[in-house]
Amino acid sequence: MNTARIKALLPWLAEARYVWLALAVSIAALIVALRPGTSEPMIRLTGLALQILGIGTVTWGISETRALYGHKPLFAVARGWIERFPLRSRNIVLGAAGIASVNAFGHARGHMPHGTPPNPTVNDRLDALEKNIGALHDRIGATQKELDEEVSKLKTSVLDEAQQREQEDQTNRKLIEMTATGGVHISAIGAVWLFVGVILSTAGVEIAAALAK
Repeated sequence: MNTARIKALLPWLAEARYVWLALAVSIAALIVALRPGTSEPMIRLTGLALQILGIGTVTWGISETRALYGHKPLFAVARGWIERFPLRSRNIVLGAAGIASVNAFGHARGHMPHGTPPNPTVNDRLDALEKNIGALHDRIGATQKELDEEVSKLKTSVLDEAQQREQEDQTNRKLIEMTATGGVHISAIGAVWLFVGVILSTAGVEIAAALAK
């Protein structure tokens, strides 16, 4: 047989691990209950054990659903509730909270216009005007550059937020789907155990009589 096929066999079997679990427990219970000479109380107790296991799958399914939403396990919730018992003595620890302050600094820009000397000539005035126009051009260019950078940052931020929201929507859809269908396999296990357990518990007398023949 091909080695690759043998290696692929275990992962294939693992996909149906919940089926194997349900069958293994049920078969083990049937082996215990249906042995020749098994007493009626043993059959009924075996059925009761299966019913308890089946009901336990309800707790299992609830824990799975809570885990999907990031909630604590049920035993952790129960332990926390017990620890908050009002009459229980507790050590109170006071912690010092640190306060962090953040200083915001702004950037101020100063622009000094080019002036003219005392008793300026026409050339002095034209020269100062050309310099001021050039400085104004530079300021407009710098402001336009800053605006373009801010617009680019804003566009990037909007795109990032849109992608993040889309990913969150996909995650939420998967979470809703897993919540709706994720516990089906657990419910199926419980149904199998309850089915076998009810039969053993209900028909214990008849099964014991049949085994005694």
